[in-house]
Amino acid sequence: MRKFLLILFLVVVCPLTVFAQEEKPVSLEQLILQQHFTQKELERTLTLIKQEETRAQRDLAQLELDLKRQKLVIEAMHRHAGEVARAYYTGERANLLTLLFNADNFNEFLLMFDFIQLLYDHDMQRLEMYQTERAKLVTMQEDEHNRLEQLRDLRKKYEAQLAEMLAIQAEKEKNVQKLDDPAEVEALMDNLIDDWQKRGLPAFQTFFGLLADVMVQVPELVTPERIQSDGLFSHTLTIKQNEFNQFLMSKDELFKQSHFSFEDNKLIVEGTYDHIQLRLVGTYELVSPTALKFHINELYYDGFALPPSTIADMEKMYDLGFYPGLISPNIQVEGITMMNEELKLHLRFNLPFGFGKK
Repeated sequence: MRKFLLILFLVVVCPLTVFAQEEKPVSLEQLILQQHFTQKELERTLTLIKQEETRAQRDLAQLELDLKRQKLVIEAMHRHAGEVARAYYTGERANLLTLLFNADNFNEFLLMFDFIQLLYDHDMQRLEMYQTERAKLVTMQEDEHNRLEQLRDLRKKYEAQLAEMLAIQAEKEKNVQKLDDPAEVEALMDNLIDDWQKRGLPAFQTFFGLLADVMVQVPELVTPERIQSDGLFSHTLTIKQNEFNQFLMSKDELFKQSHFSFEDNKLIVEGTYDHIQLRLVGTYELVSPTALKFHINELYYDGFALPPSTIADMEKMYDLGFYPGLISPNIQVEGITMMNEELKLHLRFNLPFGFGKK
């Protein structure tokens, strides 16, 4: 009954659908539901940040113990290395060479030579081990520094997000007090969060997981008829919107309920999954000639906007980027456009030994 009330409220009172092409006035009830949804998502991601911080603290404590042990190892090896260095500096090892000239016969000469060679190899091994352990110590100290920085960043992120969550909660509570019947909206708020946690979030995770797997297979769309030569080494790969949708649908039935659009240099995804409406707006960033990173700008669940913290979590968990190296190690991307229902990748083909490079 409560779930039916929620659906009725969203359809009749809050007509905020992901497919709406024009903005509509936002009612107070609708605003409260959005604020409550944002608040609870911030609370959820705050818990994830806290868990990550706890793991980082535990790892740092273990690293500090390992550093103490490593310093003791270095101190012991330093004494041995010093003894070896003094032996060569004072000429003790050089004096052993005189034994070779005092050999009574060739067999004795060979025995003395083997002994000196073994001693020299042992000395060099001890010095190399000392240098290796010193390098290991430096790496561990750098790791400690990085983990400390990570902890500080997590703490700042936690505090900023906590302040944001408390501010939204305060605004929501003020708005609830303006209602004639707060109990009805509070019931809808509970149902919204319960539905998101039980169906919405798992559905989004499934959708993004499948999409990340399929994006690795996009190089299959790189066929001769889709490539136009702009010169000896420059080429343009054009993937039409309908071809991209057909490709996705051929990979999984789930994508038959969604539609991917190329508009204004944005990738827009609209669809349904498990009776849940989903809308995504994202862009590709050329981070290097061999990597296009996908950024989610907007993400909606049944018309409710997900906060940046949830979006960042999705981006971290699911890589929707494109890597031209999967096509060929000699291909680099110079740019990308998504206009007029076409995705165009501007490519440069580099021949071995530097041919074709700018």
